[in-house]
Amino acid sequence: MRSQRTVAVAVCALSVALGAHAQQTTGTGQPPYGQIVTDSLSGPIRKHDVLRITVVGEPAYSGEFRVDDDGTVTLPRIGQVLVANNPPLRAQTFIEKRLVAGKYLRKPDVVVQIIQRKAQEITVNGAVQVQGRRVLREGARLSDVLEEALPALQADLEKVQVVRGSAPLIINYKKYRNGLEDSDTVNPPLEDGDRIYVRLGEPTEGTVKIVGEVKDITKPTVSIGAASTVSQVIGVVGGPTEFGNRKGIFVQRGSQRIEVPYEAIVGGATEKDVKLLDKDEVHIPRLEKPRQYTVFGGVQNKGPFPLQGKVTVLQAVANAGPMEGAKWKKDVRLSRPDKDGNYPKDARKINLEKGNEAALEILDGDVLYVPEPSRKSGFDIGQAVGVFGNLVWISSLLRR
Repeated sequence: MRSQRTVAVAVCALSVALGAHAQQTTGTGQPPYGQIVTDSLSGPIRKHDVLRITVVGEPAYSGEFRVDDDGTVTLPRIGQVLVANNPPLRAQTFIEKRLVAGKYLRKPDVVVQIIQRKAQEITVNGAVQVQGRRVLREGARLSDVLEEALPALQADLEKVQVVRGSAPLIINYKKYRNGLEDSDTVNPPLEDGDRIYVRLGEPTEGTVKIVGEVKDITKPTVSIGAASTVSQVIGVVGGPTEFGNRKGIFVQRGSQRIEVPYEAIVGGATEKDVKLLDKDEVHIPRLEKPRQYTVFGGVQNKGPFPLQGKVTVLQAVANAGPMEGAKWKKDVRLSRPDKDGNYPKDARKINLEKGNEAALEILDGDVLYVPEPSRKSGFDIGQAVGVFGNLVWISSLLRR
């Protein structure tokens, strides 16, 4: 009889939770600030949660209770029980033991359910475009919140404050943003109630004009500070497009043209970045011919692929999707054009099970052949170049 009552209460609790969960997940999926939201039955229980505690057959011990600041709930007769940071099943055990130890009940049967939870919140203020309270999503880190808040160009990201309780943490978020470090020290996980403050760095020293292949064309001019650099400004406009010539970026300062080693800068050589002055123009020219490589044969996606950044032979074949049964691990053929664009008569054989060959970097114009499952290994570079390496594809890209 006792087990039947337990099942009945558990089923009822589950039905209420699922109904509340369905109601919560409709609409935007992001609860407004301060809204009470439901949570799964598994917890763990948090401070300020509202719990429905049912002692089967004992209404005097049952009811709805809020978890206090110290993580406890105060229950009839037995007093305070610490439940925070524990799943409901463990909290049930704690309460049952207290009821037995106090000789209130001999064999209590307790069900604990989380029925309400206040949405976790953090606050962002300072040199950001979107200030104020924000709902804290599960597992969110400083980067998730700051990038959504849109830091100002003059924001001092080397000394971001995260106030947790009474002790402020000073975070050098710039190291994370520049790709120099990826640790909890520079991109910590956030907690409910954290307050984030971003200081304003140097005052605005003027504006620069952005010309060419950038992702965000809504910002033709950008305000700069005394220490603003080319890479920072390009980051504000979303970075170069896939057709931007990263090796041809330059700053036009009056009649002076200053070349910018952009790829080296984003690779970590920040000392090579160029500081900007008022009225400078940052130019990101378009590639005259997009870099590409071609994969054909026993792959699902035949044809040319844009070559962006470093791509290995193994990655190139994987991107094309080898067919089942294709001899793609030991018998890939690579043909590489010379400086005049001419391909050799014999292609190079690549064994992808050998690490040094699999890690070989793809160059512009490379052609890879993967033997088809039903055919013997063979390589016709003329067919590959004639079918897939034609100028139609390049022309269509340049017309976009």
